Parts: sequence; structure tokens; C-alpha cells
Amino acid sequence: MEELDPTPAEAEQIAPVVRLRPIRTLVISHDLDYKDRALRVISELGPTAFAVGSLSVPDDVVDLVATERADVVVLDATDREQDAGAVISGLANPFPRVGIVVVCHHCSAAALELDALPKWGWTQDLRAGVERAYVEGNPLCPGLLTSVRRNGASQRRGPGPLSSR
Repeated sequence: MEELDPTPAEAEQIAPVVRLRPIRTLVISHDLDYKDRALRVISELGPTAFAVGSLSVPDDVVDLVATERADVVVLDATDREQDAGAVISGLANPFPRVGIVVVCHHCSAAALELDALPKWGWTQDLRAGVERAYVEGNPLCPGLLTSVRRNGASQRRGPGPLSSR
């Protein structure tokens, strides 16, 4: 069977395929008000679980990720930036393909190092962050820290939006 390349006019009409399945997202936060926001914003991408818990025990988060079979984890690092860093490190080995999105209420130096999104910022930033993390995987896994541009070149993820403030 011979494959034919589409003409330029036909190629414009072909919808790009972003993903083949829903993104399973796990949101970990101690803030129940944030639960409603996170579920409203990212549940359209796929099944979303919310866990009220501490980030101080990375192994607990690893167990949650395994139980929920998460593709992406959203970590609320508000006042727990160091713990969030430990969780990201703890997930790198067993789950290198699991993407990480960090949100934080404060623009602290530690939040900037984590490339944190503003916790109460634009909803489209959170949604785009989850979609990007799904593609990129864990930021500590060097082979996965690149995102593909249309021209095939790759680039490192830029600083998070809190860095401009």
C-alpha cells in the first residue's frame, strides 16, 4: 500500500494530534480551596485525583503516584519548597516519565528554582503546564528535559513565570 503525502492545502486541514489518551493528573496540596480550582482547570485533560497531604515524606508521594497511575503530578509547594524539591528527586528514578508541575503562592527564591507557577495565576498557565509536563517528564531526568519544537530542534525549559516578578 502506497502512502501519499498530502498537498499543502490538505495538510492545513489535518488536525494535529496532541495526545492519544487522557492525562491522568494527581494534585497534592494541603489547601482545600485549591482543590476546586485545580479540578476545574485540569479535569478536562483527563482523570484528576486530589490528595491532601504533606510533601515531607517523598516515599508517600511515590506510593500515591503508583496507586493513581499518574502521568503528571501537581505539587503545591507553598511554604514547603524544600520538601517539593525532595519529592521531585524521589520521583525521578522510579517514575522518570511522570511530569511535574509545581505551584506556589509566594515568589520565593526556592519557588523560582523549582520553576513554580503562581498558585492563583492564570488558569491557562496551569493547564499548559500540565500538558507540557506530560510531554517532558520529570525535570531531573536529563534525557527528558527537552521539549520538541515544530522544526525538530529541542530546547531546555525556560524559567517559570514567577521569575519575571
